[in-house]
Amino acid sequence: MAKAASRSNEKADQISAVTRRLREKSRITKTLKALACDTAFTVPPASSRKCRAVKPVKGKGIPASRLLVMDRR
Repeated sequence: MAKAASRSNEKADQISAVTRRLREKSRITKTLKALACDTAFTVPPASSRKCRAVKPVKGKGIPASRLLVMDRR
């Protein structure tokens, strides 16, 4: 269990480092190049299309967020 937690911490540290690099605009291309070599991330090609808009699904009943607020009061 400790080994898995250690791996999780290492991955969290890697993600934190990537986030810090992305904040610096001049380093974005370097960051994307670094991510392109990492099998955990997929960098889309520059020619890829933008994501299409998706309409939210309408569910039946009271939304869970509203039920949670009502439960907390």
